[in-house]
Amino acid sequence: MIIKCYSQHRAKNILKGDIMKHISIPYGTGYQEAELDDTKVEVEILDPEVKSVKKTPDELIEMALDHPIGTKRLEEMVVPDDKITIMVDDQTRPGPHANMCQALIKRLNTAGVPDKNITFVIATGSHGAPTNEQLHTILGGLEERIRVHIHDCQDGTHVYMGNTPTMDVPIYLDRFVAESNFIVTTGLIAPHHVAGFSGGRKSIVPGVVSLDTLKKHHSLPIRPYEPAINYFEENPFHKIALEAARMVQVRFILNVVQDIHKQITEAVAGDLEEAHMKGVDFCRKANTVDVHGLADAVISSPGGAPRDIDLWQSQKALSVSELLCTGKNCTFILCAKAEKGIPQLFVDWMTQASCPQDVVERFRKEGFGIGSNKAFMYARALIKGRIILVSEGLTEEQAHSVMMDWAPDLQTAVNMVMEKEKPKKIMVVPRAVNIIPNILNRS
Repeated sequence: MIIKCYSQHRAKNILKGDIMKHISIPYGTGYQEAELDDTKVEVEILDPEVKSVKKTPDELIEMALDHPIGTKRLEEMVVPDDKITIMVDDQTRPGPHANMCQALIKRLNTAGVPDKNITFVIATGSHGAPTNEQLHTILGGLEERIRVHIHDCQDGTHVYMGNTPTMDVPIYLDRFVAESNFIVTTGLIAPHHVAGFSGGRKSIVPGVVSLDTLKKHHSLPIRPYEPAINYFEENPFHKIALEAARMVQVRFILNVVQDIHKQITEAVAGDLEEAHMKGVDFCRKANTVDVHGLADAVISSPGGAPRDIDLWQSQKALSVSELLCTGKNCTFILCAKAEKGIPQLFVDWMTQASCPQDVVERFRKEGFGIGSNKAFMYARALIKGRIILVSEGLTEEQAHSVMMDWAPDLQTAVNMVMEKEKPKKIMVVPRAVNIIPNILNRS
């Protein structure tokens, strides 16, 4: 495993001694808060301050399009008769999607490409379709003049494109994408718990491929067993997705980079691999945080809405928490409003198992399903310790049925930990999905 770290941040603060320790965690559109008055407990908060970005997202996007990496400008690459598809992230991926789409359409129109030759494809992967309101947020009104196709990994209309050179993964591509002759992808480059980083090639796999493709690509041993934040260059999950994107001939990408506090700090455009790699470098520099030793209790959140819309998306915060714990009898407190709950297959797998290891072994045998992957990852964390959910998405009874504890609020969860475990150190990660932890020592 090759992991590069470029840390420019230290933890916001390390609270020790005879002071009241205040903890605040994003939750939906608000916060969960707690006080800790035990003077013997060290609290490290991974939420460093960041500089304000002087340029707007629109300015960064235009700069990237004016200076693409590894290609000509988009408007110099297309002709009016091209049949163009533009991949757009779905409602679970926050970002300036409408800004990127507006900029691309303007340049395509300038090059003589009419609206009728352009299709937006919402790259849902295995997620559900956006509502009309969510679609309007994603496209900012462009859905009223440009054709929109919402990908469905189970619709049975995918086109076989061949198998990847690495590990022979069959690529079944969304028909709308397969029938175009110029593919553009948009997206967000951020730390990712399986792929190392999001963006770039992920618009294709998992974005617009069939469930059959996902079953092989998202299962062991292609997916890393442990959390893979920042594990990129040698990551087979990344390599195969990149091979697939090359196979379908992605011609141009436009991605933005987000920092720890969700500011858009950079944009990159151009070649599928070169532009994305430059964005990964930007992301590493903006999101790596120094961590001063491991903890035996970790409090985390994916950063509030829309990242905590359900326990599917919120699990990504738990992956970061796993990297920060000692790995022995840890406690994970996960704060996620999770109004949409979690897929039924997750519930089935968890309730049918006698212990977390049973879930892991079943996943080794059966592989990816829509929800079974999350059962595997929650079980992986449960092997390291217990999980306390602070969530409105599940009741206490439902949480217990899937092997987890539950608390109505963060203060109750903290009290539960202090009454039982008496941790020496608590790590607090308010925006876990946006950080790359650089662990300075493991003692």
